Amino acid sequence: MNHLHYEKSPYLLQHAENPVDWFPWGKEALAKAHREQKLIFVSIGYSTCHWCHVMAEETFSDQSVAEKLNRDFVCIKVDREERPDIDTVFMHACQLLNGQGGWPLNLFLTPGAQPFYALTYAPKLTQGQHIGFTELVDKINALWQQQPASLLANGEQLSAAILQMEQHQEHTEVDTAQLSLVADKFKELYDDDYGGFGSPPKFPQPQNQSLLLRLAQRLNDADLQKMALQTLQKIDQGGITDQLGGGIHRYSVDKYWRVPHFEKMLYDQALISNSYLDAWQTSAEQQFKQATESVLNYTLRELRDPQGGFYCGVDADSEGAEGTYYLWSSEQLKQHMNIDKYNLFSNSYNITVKGNFEGKNILNRNSSSSPHAEQLDEIKNQLLKIRNQRPHPHLDDKILTGWNGLMIASLARAGFLFQKTEYIVAAEKAALFIGDQLTPKGVLKRRFRDGEALINAFHEDFAYYIYGLIELFLATFNLDHLKLAIALTEQCEQLFSDGSGGYYDAAEPFVAGQGVGRTRQDGAIPAASSITAHNLIRLARLTGTPSMEEQALKLLRVTLAHAYDYPTSFSSLLQALDLKMVKPLTLAIILPKAEKDLGKEWRQKLQPLRHQLLTVITASPELYSDIIPFVSGKTTIMGKTTAWLCTETSCLPPITEPSSLEEILQTYAPLNTFNR
Repeated sequence: MNHLHYEKSPYLLQHAENPVDWFPWGKEALAKAHREQKLIFVSIGYSTCHWCHVMAEETFSDQSVAEKLNRDFVCIKVDREERPDIDTVFMHACQLLNGQGGWPLNLFLTPGAQPFYALTYAPKLTQGQHIGFTELVDKINALWQQQPASLLANGEQLSAAILQMEQHQEHTEVDTAQLSLVADKFKELYDDDYGGFGSPPKFPQPQNQSLLLRLAQRLNDADLQKMALQTLQKIDQGGITDQLGGGIHRYSVDKYWRVPHFEKMLYDQALISNSYLDAWQTSAEQQFKQATESVLNYTLRELRDPQGGFYCGVDADSEGAEGTYYLWSSEQLKQHMNIDKYNLFSNSYNITVKGNFEGKNILNRNSSSSPHAEQLDEIKNQLLKIRNQRPHPHLDDKILTGWNGLMIASLARAGFLFQKTEYIVAAEKAALFIGDQLTPKGVLKRRFRDGEALINAFHEDFAYYIYGLIELFLATFNLDHLKLAIALTEQCEQLFSDGSGGYYDAAEPFVAGQGVGRTRQDGAIPAASSITAHNLIRLARLTGTPSMEEQALKLLRVTLAHAYDYPTSFSSLLQALDLKMVKPLTLAIILPKAEKDLGKEWRQKLQPLRHQLLTVITASPELYSDIIPFVSGKTTIMGKTTAWLCTETSCLPPITEPSSLEEILQTYAPLNTFNR
């Protein structure tokens, strides 16, 4: 038993019985390395990571490897999902050394915790030109014994390069004219046949699709809209989507979206459902509404804690292999239905005797709709019940503030647009969970598991949670959510601002001299600074606070330098730019005191809402006037529901008929797109 036994992280606990004498990251391990002048071996991963499992089974469970590591190194395990600060800085080290990164992320550090060598997965023994981990450990230890000064110098140089990369800022003027060049770059990378961008593996990258839909409106370019909708349609119909249980897998290993890497992550569910909402608002196609609901229903069913928070994700592996839980042979399917049903199902979901993955079938749909949809749903429900009897993949049941913020946003937005109370209730319960369980003594924490809230929140936790609270306010008009979003924004500025318009990822370095990270590009999740820019713009316009909008503009100037050249890596930031360059419009709808909600006629005029339009609906405008100036003084006319549309400088005459609202929105808010 090693030092991980008392940790709460599922990933660290997976390694608690390795013969390797793992420590968690902390003072004890670092002090031991310094005291004994031993090199440090750091291995970073997460509990649903397939290749992390492979390396653990091949290498870290091996007694001979463990003896070498325990004798010559201080060994540290890090859960990248708990500690994105450590992961980000050391990933920068890996990318500077190797030109790429990934997980598991393995590094060798000096006794002073400066990295000098990094690698991702490595086999235990040398295979051809690929050095084995066992041989690598021996070589690095020999170098430390023979040439310690060389390794120390390498560590100092690499740490200095990381710090220089973090500190480097390029100021760029905000220029929407560049967005047409961005559109051209997307077109160059686009897969015309199957959607998406670049070569396999293909990631859904939902932020790209949302950006394209906005650019299509701004540039009046139907091709951009077609690219986004086609990609989302292919994703929804492909094997990357769990066609039985709902939810999306991590990525596709092929260009067809057919064969996925099977893990399911909470952030992917939040991001793809948000893009499906954008697609539905743009096109009014029912496929995208159904796709949104399928993802959200899966999340509520499989990833929700009884107290209301949402778990991190589900492993790709079960029964010792990847994807086993999701696969079907044609014979298995025939056992559970008659020949007519089998023929219908196999034709609809591309079932073959040969299979499309290791002799079995990954379900993928032929079309977005079917005349036999009801019968197919019955078959799918039957198969889902049968599948649920199989051994389930591992569930990572820790709860992260930031990822929950993303899910709160999608649930709140979908609940408002679809008029589905259960989604809004779920979003409110998740927000309450963060307030009750992840904010002990008023300090926001990152992770909750097994009754314990731990690790001070990072910039991404603040950014995503604020984003979720803004969406929750716009869905419920509960001022408590807006007040908390404003208070957290002030804290975010105090904790993470770099003083020159940008933000650091963490409030302080995890070890002296290593930096704290300043992530600008989107990865699997949006860059926190991009979401903060978005938050600042919307809060500025809701609260009438010009300083917040100025703050957002400064942030855009210090983060946009490479966005125009590499738009697929900066799509969240470019969405914030698009929002910044749209003139604000606000809509206050005042209900008679006896009314609790808008009637159906009014709601129909607000679907889809416009993306430059911030809307507040209330029967008590006096409660809002101190915080939301554009509501101040607004009343009902003749006791009827009354809409007040305000531009940047003035308000138009009030409207009491839904048809009149539709006319005025077409005039002043002609972009028939999104409100978020």
